[in-house]
Amino acid sequence: MEGLDFWIGQWALTWDGGHGTNTVTREMDGHVITERFQAVEPELFGGLSVSVLGADGVWRQTWVDSTGSYWHFEGGPKDDGTFVFATPGRVDADQRYKRMVFFDIGAEGFKWRWEFSEEGSTWKQRRAITYRPA
Repeated sequence: MEGLDFWIGQWALTWDGGHGTNTVTREMDGHVITERFQAVEPELFGGLSVSVLGADGVWRQTWVDSTGSYWHFEGGPKDDGTFVFATPGRVDADQRYKRMVFFDIGAEGFKWRWEFSEEGSTWKQRRAITYRPA
């Protein structure tokens, strides 16, 4: 399964003011990528995602978490070496587009940014996480 191979594994996560873990596995004969995210600091928070590569070549992800959030993302690898998942429309009470960007992907880990946009083209970073093998 191309595209998200770099993400498979057990990860130790750090970000400004916090840390946690993420376990990402292949399931269902390798067709589904399942993520189990757990923040430990600054507060306990958990989330789960499932990602699949559609027959049309578009990756789709569903995210749910311990606050009751539910989001649907679409995306895939980009020519600049990043992997991007974005909501296809505005979501939540704030009515913003949201996206995640995996970047600086290498053998010793990668970085991840959570971003938002008012109109879907100009992005502002909300959080950045560094992934290292656990």
